[in-house]
Amino acid sequence: MLHSIEAHLKTNPEDAEAWNAKGVVLAQMENYGEALRSLDRAIRLDSHLAPAYLNRGIVFLSIGPHKAKEALQSFNKALEIAPGNIRALQFKAAALKALGRPTEELEVLQEIAQTVKDDEHLYLRIGDALVELGRPKESISYYDQSLEIKSDFVPALVRRAIALSILERWDPALSSAEQATKISPDDPETWRVLGEINLRAERYRPAKKALARAAKLKPQDASIENALGTVAYRSGDLKEAVIHFRRAVDIDSKYKLALMNLALSFMGLKEYDKARKTWMRLVRIEKNWPEVWDAYASTCVEIGRFCEASEAWEHAIRLFKQKGRKDEVERISPIARAVRVSCGKIKRADRKRREKEKMTRTFSDRFELRRKKQKKKKSK
Repeated sequence: MLHSIEAHLKTNPEDAEAWNAKGVVLAQMENYGEALRSLDRAIRLDSHLAPAYLNRGIVFLSIGPHKAKEALQSFNKALEIAPGNIRALQFKAAALKALGRPTEELEVLQEIAQTVKDDEHLYLRIGDALVELGRPKESISYYDQSLEIKSDFVPALVRRAIALSILERWDPALSSAEQATKISPDDPETWRVLGEINLRAERYRPAKKALARAAKLKPQDASIENALGTVAYRSGDLKEAVIHFRRAVDIDSKYKLALMNLALSFMGLKEYDKARKTWMRLVRIEKNWPEVWDAYASTCVEIGRFCEASEAWEHAIRLFKQKGRKDEVERISPIARAVRVSCGKIKRADRKRREKEKMTRTFSDRFELRRKKQKKKKSK
């Protein structure tokens, strides 16, 4: 097709629609640079050619989300020329989503819904946008509309379950999630959502069963292992919790929530040195989390590492001050002062011990030390 378009353009170089067609073919070949040049040529020849602006925006979106702003400008221009064009509105919504502008995206999606009545994906996305905006109650009707169009549409059942769980409507949430697992029993996401809703509802036995099924289907998913660990932790089985949190961290070494949960589990088991080392890993990844520095310091105190605790609380106090958490600063400061005093005593005692050792060292000890040094020099 490209050859025939190029042959046409040799004799008709002013044909804007042909340049637009060439841009579309080049974009399908993922030759985005040449596609944009062809579409720009079409626009220069005919500044009112709405499809060229539309296709130009699509190419920008295909390049990546970092080009969403340019894509949005093209879609807006297309809609100036052809108001209400459904395809342009759909892609405009996609650009707004990529830009993280859910309020504007929702407005565009609802405009589309006034015309398009049979697209389950459209109603699904409207529901998702409402959840993102903190309006889960309103999202339910859109998920229901999506399911009216396609009753076995698993994504709508899953998202509906999540929205209902946010509202703490546990029974309908679990019913929706269970329906999703029946329709798609080999999809780990359906089992994960069912497990996590049971977990939030404090129904730990069914939560564990569903999450175990999810883990079997997707054994390298750190979030599933973390959820299984949370079930065990809340059920009081800290040893099993450690097993799952460790697996989560093995899969994703920078999984902050799993590291925090692992440290808390070690603390619950009174394995304070393991907890300390886990907090250390976490603060290396996330240096600006005051609660973690606070927990790290408290753990150090449990095993008498007062100087380490003192340094950790200094970090915690500084970060809490930055966040305006005056209550936390007031809570920690007296403890930190007491620990700093203990640290000072330890340092002074160590210094005195070293001085005493130096003073009590015998002449023969000093002679032997000098002899070893001389022997070492000769060997070099």
